Amino acid sequence: LFIKQQFNRVGRVEHGSVALPGIIRSGSVGGPDTFNMGTMPSAQQQITTGQMHRGHMPPLSLAQQALMGTINSSMQAVQQAQADLGHVDSLPPLGHDLASRVWVQNKVDESKHEIHSQVDAITAGTASVVNLTAGEPTETDYTAVGCAITTISSNLTEMSKGVKLLAALMDDEVGSGHKLMGAARTLAGAVSDLLRSVEPAAAEPRQTVLTAAGSIGQASGDLLRHMGEGETDERFQDILMNLAKAVANAAAMLVLKAKNVAQVAEDTTLQNRVIAAATQCALSTSQLVACTKVVSPTISSPVCQEQLVEAGKLVDRSVETCVKACRSASDDGELLKQVGAAAGVVSQALSDLLQHVRHYASCGEPIGRYDQATDTIMNVTENIFTSMGDAGEMVRQARVLAQATSDLVNAMRSDAEAEVDVDNSKKLLAAAKLLADATARMVEAAKGAAAYPENEDQQQRLREAAEGLRVATNAAAQNAIKKKLVNRLEIAAKQAAAAATQTIAAAQNAAASNKNTASHQQLVHSCKAVADSIPQLVQGMRSSQAQPEELSAQLALIMASQSFLQPGSKMVTSAKSAVPTVADQAAAMQLGQCAKNLATCLAELRTATQKAHEACGPLEIDSALKTVQTLRSELQDAKMSVIDGQLKPLPGESLEKCAQDLGSTSKAVGSSMAQLLTCAAQGNEHYTGVAARETAQALRTLAQAARGVAASTKEPQAAAAMLDSAQCVMEGSSMLIHEAHQALVHPGDAESQQRLAQVAKAVSHSLNNCVNCLPGQKDVDMALRSIGEASKKLLVDTLPPCSKTFQEAQTDLNHTAAELNHSAGEVVHSSRGTSSQLAVASGKFSQDFDEFLDAGIEMAGHTQDDQIQVIGNLKNISMASSKLLLAAKSLSVDPGAANAKNLLAVAARAVTESINQLITLCTQQAAGQKECDNALRELEAVRGLLDNPNEPVSELSYFDCIESVMENSKTKTLSESALQMLYAAKEGGGNPKASHTHDAISEAAQLMKEAVDDIMVTLNEAASEGGMVGGMVESIAEAMGILDEGTPPEPEGSFVDYQTTMVKFSKAIAITAQEMMTKSVTCPEELGGLASQVTVDYGQLAHQGRLAAATAEPEEVGFQIKTRVQELGHGCIYLVQKAGALQLSPTDSFSKRELIECARAVTEKVSLVLSALQAGNKGTQACITAASAVSGIIADLDTTIMFASAGTLNPENEESFADHRESILKTAKALVEDTKLLVAGAASSQEKLAQAAQSSAKTITQLTEVVKLGATSMGSEDPETQVVLINAVRDVAKALAELIGATKCAAGKPADDPSMYQLKSAAKVMVTNVTSLLKTVKAVEDEATRGTRALEATIECIKQELTVRVPDRPNHSLCPIGTLLMRHSLLAKLAHSRSGVSTVCL
Repeated sequence: LFIKQQFNRVGRVEHGSVALPGIIRSGSVGGPDTFNMGTMPSAQQQITTGQMHRGHMPPLSLAQQALMGTINSSMQAVQQAQADLGHVDSLPPLGHDLASRVWVQNKVDESKHEIHSQVDAITAGTASVVNLTAGEPTETDYTAVGCAITTISSNLTEMSKGVKLLAALMDDEVGSGHKLMGAARTLAGAVSDLLRSVEPAAAEPRQTVLTAAGSIGQASGDLLRHMGEGETDERFQDILMNLAKAVANAAAMLVLKAKNVAQVAEDTTLQNRVIAAATQCALSTSQLVACTKVVSPTISSPVCQEQLVEAGKLVDRSVETCVKACRSASDDGELLKQVGAAAGVVSQALSDLLQHVRHYASCGEPIGRYDQATDTIMNVTENIFTSMGDAGEMVRQARVLAQATSDLVNAMRSDAEAEVDVDNSKKLLAAAKLLADATARMVEAAKGAAAYPENEDQQQRLREAAEGLRVATNAAAQNAIKKKLVNRLEIAAKQAAAAATQTIAAAQNAAASNKNTASHQQLVHSCKAVADSIPQLVQGMRSSQAQPEELSAQLALIMASQSFLQPGSKMVTSAKSAVPTVADQAAAMQLGQCAKNLATCLAELRTATQKAHEACGPLEIDSALKTVQTLRSELQDAKMSVIDGQLKPLPGESLEKCAQDLGSTSKAVGSSMAQLLTCAAQGNEHYTGVAARETAQALRTLAQAARGVAASTKEPQAAAAMLDSAQCVMEGSSMLIHEAHQALVHPGDAESQQRLAQVAKAVSHSLNNCVNCLPGQKDVDMALRSIGEASKKLLVDTLPPCSKTFQEAQTDLNHTAAELNHSAGEVVHSSRGTSSQLAVASGKFSQDFDEFLDAGIEMAGHTQDDQIQVIGNLKNISMASSKLLLAAKSLSVDPGAANAKNLLAVAARAVTESINQLITLCTQQAAGQKECDNALRELEAVRGLLDNPNEPVSELSYFDCIESVMENSKTKTLSESALQMLYAAKEGGGNPKASHTHDAISEAAQLMKEAVDDIMVTLNEAASEGGMVGGMVESIAEAMGILDEGTPPEPEGSFVDYQTTMVKFSKAIAITAQEMMTKSVTCPEELGGLASQVTVDYGQLAHQGRLAAATAEPEEVGFQIKTRVQELGHGCIYLVQKAGALQLSPTDSFSKRELIECARAVTEKVSLVLSALQAGNKGTQACITAASAVSGIIADLDTTIMFASAGTLNPENEESFADHRESILKTAKALVEDTKLLVAGAASSQEKLAQAAQSSAKTITQLTEVVKLGATSMGSEDPETQVVLINAVRDVAKALAELIGATKCAAGKPADDPSMYQLKSAAKVMVTNVTSLLKTVKAVEDEATRGTRALEATIECIKQELTVRVPDRPNHSLCPIGTLLMRHSLLAKLAHSRSGVSTVCL
């Protein structure tokens, strides 16, 4: 027995026990070890009041003390959860109508999902505790351990609430609820055991921790099985456990081999190092097995998979350390060879385990037999698009593509033969034939590209054939592709909902230690908004999984996902803002980690939603129609329950809440229907579908609210009336959506538009009737009618005679005025209360108004001089009273409506002011008496605000007010630059005329912006150097989110400008990714700076991508650009994350391989972005291709001229020039038309520009061929004429090249841009040269005019050159260099026509 002496690692005095634990070591070099086990005496203890003495235990560090505090608070939470799990929730009696049954099923689904996500977090947290506590106490990150424990306890608290509700809902099933509660209590007990085992003061054996963790895994699996949510793939779990055991067996063999090395080691220190490394290897392997047991029941969760991978990495590191220790301890080649072989077996077994987990994480269950083939086809066609210019690579990819399509065709034919349904069989065969034909065309195009690798036309044909094949694949395997995308969306929705649930739990756990009330309240509000959105997302996900072929279920999931993104993003922002204000480090870490995870999940959800929406197609109208029809059936079912007296409100519903929901939703329905009408009238199918979808969603809320009002109403007749009116709304809405669809089918049809307007009017009427059925609304309407009837007394020509004295009339007027003013205040107050209070207040107000009006009319009879003014004031009071009741009615229907409270306050003040005006006119009192009475009435009017001090006086929230104050102040402090900007702003004083200060202000603002940018970059780099890449991931996710924001700012440039910038940043990202691959092997510490560079470059790329997508034509190209940039963002996130992981573990081989894979994926995604950009610049690209082709034609003509000048251009047959004359004339005229199309294409779409450029290149090719044939047919006896003719067509080709270049520069530019003038000038030159060619052709057969024509051509050349060189400016003069250039050009022009001119001169 050897005792290993331990020394303090820090060179300072420490207080602690000198009784150190012993370590069993080998006592002999050879032979088996023998030793005896004894029992140490128990620690001597003494108990004193108020403190405990711990024998043989060193004092706890500050981090350990903090962990003890976390464990104590978590233990209290666990004990509370155990107490709560003693009984199930009590639910109110539920009805048996369809809505009640749907509510129960939805609640069951939501509870199961939440419990599952919470159990996932508990098992992942347990595995994290196992991994984090594996090392020496001095090396343990106790804050991270506390974070994991906090995660476990907070999720257990939330899980207990869900289990109680689910058990109550499952009581219909025999005993299932009680079994569920028992399983939950067992899990809570297992968590309690784990917490005790990891207490720093307890010093429990490691096996105790592993046993407690295994119990949590077992209890978690039992809990999930009892609620019907256990992992379905049991075979996967069995294989997982077997692979973990294989790692353990291999590690045991490695330990034995390492022991053999230790026995022969001569150096005791090296021997001890080998023994320690082997022990650690065995320990890390046992931890891996324990971790596998823990997460096996919840292995579908990404966080659990991550913990298992982390445990595997610990094993890999311990194996590497063991091998290194053995090599240092001995030179025995045979023993070291055995150690290396054993280590290889461990690494292979570990690799098999991790690959098994990764396969489950990435693939899951197979979707269909077409999946792999379609993926290959999509990827390879993209590769073909990006390989334009490299014929060899395009042909190689085409071979791969042909094989993939062949496999897909064979699979489809096989399915067609096995299909029982004849129609389906025919559809499969037809799709297979379509795909086979497209494949044949692609193969032929590939052969052409292989035979002529330098021919760009052949490459373009191959690209077009690949596009056709891609379209055919989409058509043939549409269902398979759609299933895959919908499945991806289902997974993304599940993970996003789980991440949101975790963030809410973390926010609630952090509430106790959040010292900033404002940030806490903001986080609470955002959590509530997300909590309200989670059920819809879960329902959409479950419905889509249960009905994989139902389009409406898929669209419901898409809608729920889109609705979830905005509140989810706001919660991420609120959580990040709250992290610095949370005092508890463990709670703050948990909240920060959950927020980062949620941000990543939201980014994936956003992309998956876009792709699924694109795949499902524009079928929102049909889905909306079906939804509305279902709602109508539910309302009919509810009415039958009313008749039977069985309609019950759902839990959480009340009359007031449902009434407010109905009122607010009615406005949303009206708004969405107005949008539906507008879009349908414009014939816009996409936005009509969006409006129909939003209308159906609003109608669903309206139907639920109407049912809730009916269920909470005690009068059956009122309940039936409410449901009837809601049914009328559904019927009218169904007709409206149908008519909108018909309007799209027949755009511009006047009759269809008229029907649409009529139906919309009917629906609006039905909505008003539905709102008027709300309790309290009828009473307000009665009060309004009463005021209207009473006010008719003011319309008579002669007032009735007075019945009271002036003094009595004045007293009555004052008394009734006070009563009416008081009643107005009660109306304001009751509008914020219940419907019954509003009914009473409005009735009292109408009664007091009637009495006040009579008193006013009596008083008018005594004031003959001011009678007309008194009557006018009474009319004003009547109008103000009606407005008050209308405002109160509106507020009671929708308390959250914009400005509703302000309008009510204004209406109440108007009543008071109009009363005061009348009293002032009619009364005669002591000085100051009227003013005092008026002031009292005004105070009475605002008494409601004093009774409600929290009532907002504007529509701004607290944080909006703070932001407004900050914006109106002089915007913050950031070192000297901020101070300098403040001084500059102060100097300017906000005076726009103080121009001498503007430059200083602009310079200071720019300096401050640069300072902020610099500090952000510095912080990111500093964080990245330590492997903390969360901020970078969030930045990339935010940049991805920018692409989906609403209408982008007005673009200042053209698509080409944004394309150029995007290409620059895309290539920069690809270069950085390649460099990261290299640095991962040679210098991992530099990965942080490279990851920061990727983040910055992607932010710029996303910003430019948003603008490029907005300016791209057609819209599909813009959508493609956004999609590709977002996919690249996902790749960058994974790359940055792997870079951070590798920095934390520079020797981790798995992290290196993962980083290299991610870098390659980023490079591929960059090529897809570049491909999308090329598609958006199709016209410009076609101009470049056409210009290249014309340049080749000009070079060929120069060669032909050389042969003609030498007299060797001979005809091959007996053709004459006359045989080609008509073809030349016809082709030249076609080229003139192409010229017009080119000029028009510059101001048109990229598609039209591409067509014009391709057509002009084709026509000039045909023209040169026929001119060459004509010149050849003239024979070598007349070489001068041949040269003149070929020179003429050469001038045309050169003019076309210049025209194409000018078109490319002018594409997308405004009409007043200088490039447009250059384009028009080039077009004129082009037409002139074509005309010159035609004249030359006509003069060829007339020998008398040949010389004259040659001279004319020479003069025209000189004119064109002067036009180019000397602009139209009378006083312009050329510099010497310009003169030489013009002389050189003119000599070249004259050389082309020299032979023809010389013939005439001779």
